[in-house]
Amino acid sequence: MIAAPSVYIMDSQTFFEKLKQNPNPVVVDLWAPWCGPCKMVKPILEKLAHEYAGRVDLWQINADDNQDLLRELKVYGIPTLIIYRNGKETLRQVGAKPAAALKSLFEKLANGDEPTPAGLSNMDRFIRMGAGLAVAAIGWATHANWILLVLGGVLMFSAIYDRCPIWRALTNQFKKLNGQA
Repeated sequence: MIAAPSVYIMDSQTFFEKLKQNPNPVVVDLWAPWCGPCKMVKPILEKLAHEYAGRVDLWQINADDNQDLLRELKVYGIPTLIIYRNGKETLRQVGAKPAAALKSLFEKLANGDEPTPAGLSNMDRFIRMGAGLAVAAIGWATHANWILLVLGGVLMFSAIYDRCPIWRALTNQFKKLNGQA
């Protein structure tokens, strides 16, 4: 018999104790019954929980019933998925994700691989790059307005930062210094 995903009401202390005792990676789904995107993702997550039972655990936590836990976890939007391995948070995703992305997430967790954030879509990259170029052009046209030039550069960088090897190396070093890696 396949175990169903668990719906929990728990305080912060119980939550973290259960995480430490759990041998499998845990996908924590923070949702609410009134949330439309939560309702769309819920059946997909439950199907994946059944498919990966024994290898990946799904904990569904109703945000309305667990306000203190949400504050402790610093969750400000739902749906939110928080992935834990060995009691430590490894990834956080806010918003509804497509079935293929969720399947990939469960597959990586089941295989012992480290899941990675989905990243920006090509359209998001294009919009950010275009906005950055436009702002920088306005800054240049207004006799080198440095504030607009810098803002344009930041917007353009936001389109590619996740692909930049220097940025990755620096963020990994900061994570190590803060004890997160």
